[in-house]
Amino acid sequence: MSETACKLDEGGRTALQGKLRDVLGRLAREVVEDPELKSGLPDAVRAFLSGEQDLVEVSGELAHALRDSQNGSSSAGLLLVAAARLDNQPALLMVKLEHETGMQANAIFTDGLRTFDMQYLANLLFTEKSKVYKVALFSEEGMAGQRLQGWAADPQKSGKDVAQFFLERFLGCRHQKDPRELTRRFHDAAMEWVNTRFAHADADVRVDYVMAIMVELQSSADTLDPATFIETHLQEAHRDDFAEFMQTYDVPVRAFDKNTDLIGNRLQKVRVDLTSGAFLVAPLEAIQDGTVAVKDLGNGRTTVTVTDTLVKTSSGAAAGRPPKLPDQPVELPPQTEPIPGLESVLATPTRTGSTARTLPMAQT
Repeated sequence: MSETACKLDEGGRTALQGKLRDVLGRLAREVVEDPELKSGLPDAVRAFLSGEQDLVEVSGELAHALRDSQNGSSSAGLLLVAAARLDNQPALLMVKLEHETGMQANAIFTDGLRTFDMQYLANLLFTEKSKVYKVALFSEEGMAGQRLQGWAADPQKSGKDVAQFFLERFLGCRHQKDPRELTRRFHDAAMEWVNTRFAHADADVRVDYVMAIMVELQSSADTLDPATFIETHLQEAHRDDFAEFMQTYDVPVRAFDKNTDLIGNRLQKVRVDLTSGAFLVAPLEAIQDGTVAVKDLGNGRTTVTVTDTLVKTSSGAAAGRPPKLPDQPVELPPQTEPIPGLESVLATPTRTGSTARTLPMAQT
């Protein structure tokens, strides 16, 4: 790895710009940080673009991260990390590229006779036929939101797809316009809107809106239309605020393809927490059919009624689970995602687990 930054002459800079402009212009897709992927790259990019790390420091960190993210089937290559400018803003460029070998012939004269001095070159970069494997570009503009945004391209994949190891394990990102990502952003933004706007409001309104969000996402429709959702499920006084809130999460108001792969386990159950410490976890259907009823008493208190057949009672603080036998592995409580409730309502996973803009020209 480099211990100091190297400089390009004008010819090298021009050749590099031309090759990378071609790749990014044809294949680049917008990507957005996904904190659940737990990659260190977004923080490293922020540190460089904010001046907390220099180019050599961040390049070493990224080289180790790329090595750790690859598997045995990944193509061998070199990582180029460069300070660049994108639309007149500071940017960080990462390129995984093929290194080649070759021979160089230089004309010389020996005893007055013309001949050639042959030299073997072990590390040739950016030859006419050498391959650019992967490219990522993040600019200062991409740091403006809650999540880092940038561009990624993968000439080794068909179309504008990007290899999973590079996109997720290395970059810690997902496609910005990927239906899975758009669907998740709608879910997260809608739940956050209810949390922040109705923390002290009528419990019936909060529960109604949570149910509307979950039912919309569980429907068999192939598309999700936020504008239609607003008109169908929200009170008129709340509609403009909801639409503006969606924009802060980069959720389009127009219809988009729906895909719940990233949030499917959050849509099966609802959890209600009370100030007394009592809580209730129920399938969505139990609230829809009235088995579980929530009634606001108008004085800051709420009645939660369950009308059903009692099957079993037991002691235990582990979220109502029966005690585990010694020879069984300990089952951790499921992770929950806060959404509004009486004191709080939580969407509970069904199983435990871990967790188009036009691209401006880049000038290196």
